Amino acid sequence: MDSSTKVALDIYARDNRVKTIKPFVLVVAQDTTHAGKLKQLIISNAFFEGYYADKVMEIHSNQSGEEKEENIEKLISLENPDNKIEIVIHVNMLKEGWDVTNLYTIIPLRTATSMTLREQTIGRGLRLPYSKRTGVDKVDKLTIVAHDKFQEIIDAANQPDSIIKRQNIIEIDPQEITGQKEVITSISNVEQKFDEEQRKIGLIVEPEQRQKAQINLEVRKTILSTLPGLNNTVTNVNELTRSEIKQIAVERIKQKIYSTPQKNLFTAEMIKEVEDAYEAVVHDFLQNIIEIPRITIQQSNEVRSGFKDFDLDTRSLNYQPVSEEILVKKLREQENSVDIISGKGRGIHDGPENIIVNELMNYPEIDYDEQTELLFRLTGQAIEKFRAYLDDDKLMNVVQFHKKEIGSYIYSQMKQHFYCEAPSYEKPMVKPFTRIEEHNFSKYTKDCIHHFTETITPTNAIPNKVFSGFKKACHNLYKFDSKTEKDFAVILEQDKVVLKWLRPASNQFHLYWKHNSRQYNPDFVVETKDAIYLIETKKEADIESEDVQGKAQAALEYCKVATDFTISNGGKPWKYVLIPHNAVMVNMSFEHLTKSFEHKN
Repeated sequence: MDSSTKVALDIYARDNRVKTIKPFVLVVAQDTTHAGKLKQLIISNAFFEGYYADKVMEIHSNQSGEEKEENIEKLISLENPDNKIEIVIHVNMLKEGWDVTNLYTIIPLRTATSMTLREQTIGRGLRLPYSKRTGVDKVDKLTIVAHDKFQEIIDAANQPDSIIKRQNIIEIDPQEITGQKEVITSISNVEQKFDEEQRKIGLIVEPEQRQKAQINLEVRKTILSTLPGLNNTVTNVNELTRSEIKQIAVERIKQKIYSTPQKNLFTAEMIKEVEDAYEAVVHDFLQNIIEIPRITIQQSNEVRSGFKDFDLDTRSLNYQPVSEEILVKKLREQENSVDIISGKGRGIHDGPENIIVNELMNYPEIDYDEQTELLFRLTGQAIEKFRAYLDDDKLMNVVQFHKKEIGSYIYSQMKQHFYCEAPSYEKPMVKPFTRIEEHNFSKYTKDCIHHFTETITPTNAIPNKVFSGFKKACHNLYKFDSKTEKDFAVILEQDKVVLKWLRPASNQFHLYWKHNSRQYNPDFVVETKDAIYLIETKKEADIESEDVQGKAQAALEYCKVATDFTISNGGKPWKYVLIPHNAVMVNMSFEHLTKSFEHKN
């Protein structure tokens, strides 16, 4: 099993608060003897130190009676989290109608007898566990460990009618096979204190003292979980200390305790504790939070496009009249022409401006209703150029014969003045603060947690490491995507102007870009005495890219809305800083970096 897939599914479930999917591997054996040998290998200590000894099953036609029934029951219940099986070895016994959504790896160790059979085998792994694409590769994709005969399957993936699509097939990093992974959760500092206190309570010997300490802790946990819900009743986080807000909070907390589905034996004692514990919990909450307004930044569906005003360059418009016979022939070939031939080439025709505008309307980017004024002005400038050297009859001759070329000439200049504005942002609802969301990320089980000042070599190993030791951060543990981010954390920890900082979890912000199809999560949030900063570090070559600038626009919109709200309610302004990687060095000051690279509209 590719352990990173299991970890990715676990992280996705935690981040999105959905059911956890337990993935399994399907091994296609050559025959029943081969299947038995595979199972013996997998249950041995030589295979991942015996980790899969009780997590493997084989099923084939030679099985019968109780063994067969038991294995079929295990097979049917593979999606059940209580089913321990993670590897299924089979020999051509999986019939139609056996549908699962948690098959993530197929290892075919024999040649399938037909393309149809191979597609049926692969097809079992293409059911999406959450009934939709999540956008997380490991959650959405099937892994095939293929031998040469299955290359046909890979080739077939390029066929439009194949059930297999090339993007559903991934390659495994060898390190992912050899290194077992686990999911760890990085919680906020306040929650971390509660966890440490819980461990200490477990060491208290005297029952009454332990009971009292447990009640006090449960009360404070309940208070903490209630505070984010008060962001509808205050305009900034400091108002949580006001007596009238405290009274509202205490009533809500009491109701929460009373309405707990499993009634606590110590409910009365907990209620008595609430008022005394409230102020201490709020104080800790204020000391360990950055006041991040809850704002959803979404683009409107309306995209504005058109052509900026300009004057036509007419220097190359020097068309000459053609003979009447050529003109007549030309007009007769125009099935949809507005011109009607009459007599010796004389036509009952539209005005010259209308003829050219009619040609311009054939271009899909041109909206007649929106650009009427510009179209007639540019066409008029072209006609004026012709009038400078042609009489009216010859002018009509030129317009009728060369209308497509004239239209193309005008359109080519219009394209140089085309604009497409990014969608505007919808006016959001603002709540003054939100809780600090936890991080869920993976770690190699055998790897230790490193101090953030520790030198990691090679540097490309940094994204796989977990770091601790922070004094100003809002979480106890972090991962970094690059050495630059790790170095920037060192700057934040050592610079005196920085009060608090955090690496936002994936659901901390709700900033959408690219027509709301993508969500942006900034690298850092940093608070100083005078401001709060959203900060992104990027390769210098990527800063001007469309994606980076698209994210920046969403971040700038957030900072604008947040600042408008916080300034009017006694808070700090928000600023967005986009720092090139090569500018981040541990001896740099935070103030220098923010002043040098603050990003503005």
